[in-house]
Amino acid sequence: MSEHKAVDFVLKVCLTVSTGILGLACSPGTMGSQLGSVGANTGTSGAASGASGVVPIRLPDASTLGNAIGSGGIPGGGPGVDAQSNSCDDAGNCSSCLAILSLGQPGQTGSATGDSGDTNAFQTFMNTNTNARMTMLKTFTSLTDALLNQYNVVILQALEDKINSAQTWMYQASDISALEKWVNAGGAIIAMSGYGGNSVEVNPLNQLLSFSGITYGTANTFTTCPDNLCECTDGSIPFNNWLTTYADNPMITHDLKKVGILYGRPVNCTGSDCQVFADDPTYGNVGVAQVVGQGRIFAWGDEWVTYTSQWGLTPTQWDNAATYPQCVGRTAQSIYSVPQFWNNAFKWVAPTATCFTITQPTEPGQQIVY
Repeated sequence: MSEHKAVDFVLKVCLTVSTGILGLACSPGTMGSQLGSVGANTGTSGAASGASGVVPIRLPDASTLGNAIGSGGIPGGGPGVDAQSNSCDDAGNCSSCLAILSLGQPGQTGSATGDSGDTNAFQTFMNTNTNARMTMLKTFTSLTDALLNQYNVVILQALEDKINSAQTWMYQASDISALEKWVNAGGAIIAMSGYGGNSVEVNPLNQLLSFSGITYGTANTFTTCPDNLCECTDGSIPFNNWLTTYADNPMITHDLKKVGILYGRPVNCTGSDCQVFADDPTYGNVGVAQVVGQGRIFAWGDEWVTYTSQWGLTPTQWDNAATYPQCVGRTAQSIYSVPQFWNNAFKWVAPTATCFTITQPTEPGQQIVY
């Protein structure tokens, strides 16, 4: 596939699995040649090659979705048209189930203790500990059918050239129309906010999501540590008020413990398809999900789930019980489930993908439950 020239590095989730190694299979009849032609750019990682510790994430089989995906992608020029490689070969080996584009700047304000806002756990981890390919477009680009139809999932991060800038990206009606068309045809959005202290950061998010009824507020949420022990989680406030009110909530919140939040934004949605899966009695809705046409939108009110310090991949200084006895059983590694959060998010927004694998961290701590 020829890469879009404006893309710094094109984000592809290359979901590959060998039935001989992992005991998983896509359905060749439904996924075999339906997603276009990208082949050579799939790329694999240790997870895809059958390294020890590879764990399958099982997604609904695409055959249950009937004819939602046609022979060249989604009908009418939707996501995936002529943009992706064959999903499965005749032996059931799957590749390039998803292509993902991340728009905007990654988080930069996250950890107070040595990580300097490092989001490698969200970017590099997805490339090296999963059979996914993840990249970012960090310069403003207009949203067109030609761009969006290369991808199945768009992640909306800080839509500005510099975090905390008053100059956010300004989209036009044509951008919103193209995104709406793409989502209705089956595309998926994952949106986050709370990247900086300037509330204007929600303006481009609300522009792009205006067709869905999802909006971000300008208030600051989770501004005060409730027990003066948030240093133990590298500065974030533990959150775990997950809801099971709606039909899709159990899938989205499956086996979630806590995740960290700090200075986020409230998120709301309207309409019968709105599903609130996380809320707070003080700050309101924290996470909402919505089905729009054939597509899905997952909106989260913060960005701390992207920071490396929150993933528990390795112990931090706060895990040293001798030095910080007050943090025993309270560190990110011991109480958070950020990899689970992202497992569930991708599982929900991408119901047509039939296989996705992730290599569990070798260190004890945050593990994924299926």
